[in-house]
Amino acid sequence: MLTTIDIENFRCIRAAHLELDRQATGIVGENGSGKTSLLESIYFLAHGRSFRANQREKLLPPQADFLRIVGRIETPRGELVAGIEYGGQGTRAHLAGQGISGIAEIAEILPVQVIDPGVHRLIEEGSARRRRLLDWGVFHVKHEFLGIWRRYQRALQQRNAALRSGGDEELLVAWERELSAAGHRVDTLRAEYAAQLLPYFVDIADQLLGAQGARFTYRRGWAADQDLAAQLVESRPRDQRLRTTTVGAHRADVSFFFEGAPARDRVSRGQQKLLAAAFILGQLAFQAAQGAPPACLMLDDPAAELDVDNLGKLLAAVSKIPAQLVITSVHESGLEGVKLGRKFHVKQGNFL
Repeated sequence: MLTTIDIENFRCIRAAHLELDRQATGIVGENGSGKTSLLESIYFLAHGRSFRANQREKLLPPQADFLRIVGRIETPRGELVAGIEYGGQGTRAHLAGQGISGIAEIAEILPVQVIDPGVHRLIEEGSARRRRLLDWGVFHVKHEFLGIWRRYQRALQQRNAALRSGGDEELLVAWERELSAAGHRVDTLRAEYAAQLLPYFVDIADQLLGAQGARFTYRRGWAADQDLAAQLVESRPRDQRLRTTTVGAHRADVSFFFEGAPARDRVSRGQQKLLAAAFILGQLAFQAAQGAPPACLMLDDPAAELDVDNLGKLLAAVSKIPAQLVITSVHESGLEGVKLGRKFHVKQGNFL
């Protein structure tokens, strides 16, 4: 649980200190005032990246050469201070006064997710966003996942390097063996998680969409009836031509369906937003049932593209999730129905 956050040089926020409520904190302000930048900074602390921009340099305000975010996190072991800084020396992170090599140690104690106006893209765009969100959930429930995934990524990088350098067969065989072993284990953990998550997703999707017709399926990234090692051998000529690995766990996907048809072809933009929200809320509900630390759930202008009835359904579903809530709105009326412990007004990056 995030109790305080200090922000320096993050988008329009030059300097800010906020104490967050354990249950719900509201942020009110005009568009462009800094509401979303606050949520983005919290997300950056927990994920090491933005949910809006792929390039970190875009997060720096004009004339700033670094950004820094520091948060106090309440854990079962007591309060810990975590921080992340980006600047000329790259990205550096620390936890409890010690430098850390990766963001995973912060992510483990600070689960953070966001439902923003662009969350519908989870349904309609390519697989990378869906795969990343699925893996975030697996990471927080299946504790061996991170090590296996890193092992897989290393083998994938080495096989791709061998493909680009001409494809030495002996080298390819060695890395394919490692890629296959790690890939099958990644797939097993994902499949187990997806099967356990499905009923939570279905329950929340039914609440939000008012119909019993939402489902998702997990696809592992290679033919269901073949071993990955065999698929890698079979795809080797194509991979050598393309100079990249085209089958494997890095190609996995989650497909959403509504009333038996692909959701992207069946539902409206607002319904896509509700379906994506159901996937995120389902993950938080499942993790809470497994005894995971309460997540920080951020709702960025939830009224966008939702009518009053659907907004009410979303907020009702959110209220049932044991998570710390940070919610933004352009108007005070957008926070009605949410029991807030703290509320801030923001203008030009200043929080009052």
